Amino acid sequence: MDKQYRLALLILLIPLMTLVASTLTFYLGYKPSEINANGTPLDPKIETNNFILVEEDGSRFIFKPGKWYFVYFDDFSNEDFSLDRYNIARSSKATLRRESHRLRRLVIYKDKEMFNEAESLKSKFPEVIFLYDEGDIFRKSISENLSDPYMSKSMFLVDSFALVVWEFNVGLSFSDIFEDLEQLL
Repeated sequence: MDKQYRLALLILLIPLMTLVASTLTFYLGYKPSEINANGTPLDPKIETNNFILVEEDGSRFIFKPGKWYFVYFDDFSNEDFSLDRYNIARSSKATLRRESHRLRRLVIYKDKEMFNEAESLKSKFPEVIFLYDEGDIFRKSISENLSDPYMSKSMFLVDSFALVVWEFNVGLSFSDIFEDLEQLL
């Protein structure tokens, strides 16, 4: 009978000790010194609430809570390169499986004439949301902390709170980006 009480006490104490230990480490400030990521986390994060992004039909685009967005700034100067970047975005959504409904793909453009000439890209990727950056505010806010997104050709990740939180440089492969996305989502 004494062994059963000890076993019951042990079963009760293990979760309590784990909870106490994790709480103490949190409040004492212990955290990993480095992250093992391929992309670059942005600090400070960039808010997207002030941007005026206009959809093709003229309505204003609003980031939906709970959704993540893969954002690519495209000037449509190199259609083959754009096609490659769109394929990375499409493949990441297809590969995520369970979490794929949470990830949407956006292309931000600043030149309406170049956008109108890119009919082949728009027809190949109907699931991509094309947005016009009215006033060029989105690009300017990213350019304050990073390089110009039209020049760097980086892809960005907007989290479920509508904050730009991650940058994927042009040199990263699909598998590198997918590793980070899998952990972030």
